[in-house]
Amino acid sequence: MKLNRHIYEWGEVVVGSSTAALLFAFMRRLPVLFASSDEPFRLNEISEDYDLSFMGLEPFQAYNERLVWQRLMFLLGISGLVPLSSLAGSIRVEENSLRIVTKNQRLIKGTFTKLHVFDDRDIAGLPDLSGEIREKNRVIDWVNVRRCSRHDIRTLTGSSDFASQIFFYPTDRSDNKTYKDLVVISHLTDAQLNDFEFSDTMVKFVVTEMMKEAGIKGRKNGIDYKQGGKQKYLSILLEPAEREVHPVIHRYYEPDPRFEFHYKELHELLTATKKPTGYLGKITDSL
Repeated sequence: MKLNRHIYEWGEVVVGSSTAALLFAFMRRLPVLFASSDEPFRLNEISEDYDLSFMGLEPFQAYNERLVWQRLMFLLGISGLVPLSSLAGSIRVEENSLRIVTKNQRLIKGTFTKLHVFDDRDIAGLPDLSGEIREKNRVIDWVNVRRCSRHDIRTLTGSSDFASQIFFYPTDRSDNKTYKDLVVISHLTDAQLNDFEFSDTMVKFVVTEMMKEAGIKGRKNGIDYKQGGKQKYLSILLEPAEREVHPVIHRYYEPDPRFEFHYKELHELLTATKKPTGYLGKITDSL
């Protein structure tokens, strides 16, 4: 039989590649299909509140979410549960069949009994929409730190949706990883995105004040002998580098027994985990 005539028989299938989607597939030993990679934000963390020993990690330790995502993708992949890897370009549902066009324009066909949908991007043939909720946009401002004293602070938390979180990380602009840049997370409406008061320029000013309040200073600048030998510091200097805007939209669909749409956050799924059985469980035990 020619490969282009082969029809996969998948049964239940997970659609999506978020950490939540991969975790759901891992727990139930289900194949995963996705047309858009949803690798987590590089500085997201999973707190030490969760026991991740079910995937071969030390229990009750904090982990970078991207590391957990990569581990889940690896375990699912070597178990044969990511059949198309990252090759899918679009997915179309036709009754209980899937027609998947790969990024190199090859057609893949398969059947299913139920789709567990975590990501409805790049998938056609879903039920009719019953509603849509648009939340504030997740805005990520990358900021180069041009002048700052060395410090051990990893995060700062703001009091509003504007500059609600600041993450410090070793700079990508130099091989000297003692230097840090920062990234700022905000949650803004469409109107606020067009308001100078919420611009990347204002991010610079707000973050500078938050750093000062946390005790972070600019670089040392000699001794002020007129003030009894007090150390002098230059001002903190920040430079906005890039702004990313990610709309947050939740779409809801009319009931259809072929589909189950999932809206739970990752932390909700992590509270009900268990080690998978079968081949996937044996692979996890061997790590």
